[in-house]
Amino acid sequence: MEIKIPAKDDSKKSYTIEEYIEMERASDVKHEYYQSEIRELSEVKEPAVSYNKKHYTIEEYLEMERASDVKHEYYQGEIFAMAGASEDHNFIFSNVFVRAGAQLLNKPCRPFGSDMRMYIPENTLFTYPDISIYCSKPVTSDKDADTAIQPTIIIEILSKSTRDYDRGTKFKLYREIPTLKEYVLIDSENIGVEAWHINTDKNWELKEYKTLQDTVQLRTVEVSLSMQDIYRDTSLV
Repeated sequence: MEIKIPAKDDSKKSYTIEEYIEMERASDVKHEYYQSEIRELSEVKEPAVSYNKKHYTIEEYLEMERASDVKHEYYQGEIFAMAGASEDHNFIFSNVFVRAGAQLLNKPCRPFGSDMRMYIPENTLFTYPDISIYCSKPVTSDKDADTAIQPTIIIEILSKSTRDYDRGTKFKLYREIPTLKEYVLIDSENIGVEAWHINTDKNWELKEYKTLQDTVQLRTVEVSLSMQDIYRDTSLV
């Protein structure tokens, strides 16, 4: 959950497009580029809470998040800027969201993208899953009417900077969600999907998909996603 420092020379006043793109690839924080100038997106609108603090209340975090153009996670009083997404990440998101949504049309479950903020009361984590599926109408948190709780399925798209966190600490936190039945990790740098589900013994069980001939099963909602469709239009196929 550490934030990488962009490869930006603050002594410079102007940059080429090539320098901006190189910096952006190395950064976990999004920036705007306009007429040779670079600025962090969070600089567009200053949050109402000072970043100089070490710990924040949930109320302070939510106040800051409403004013910010950059998404942040919150966990046990600390706030972390979330990483940007690669082109392949965005292709995978679109492929999965559209195909899963089409299969869920006549079911009581709906997919939501990363604009849906999620809260886990059991451990205080506020975050934005790449895709979350809620069955029946999403229940909102008593902390914030725009924050949902109790998802049925969470899908995260792995990147170089987030894969260890998503597989480790974040999965541990997600397992405290009482309604969660499946957790799916899609690699954006290699062909591969890790699909976790709760089995009949209430233990988490892993099914891996490693080839484009495989089909990923979201068994709780009876959705099938071919690996060909998941990785369609990416640089990996």
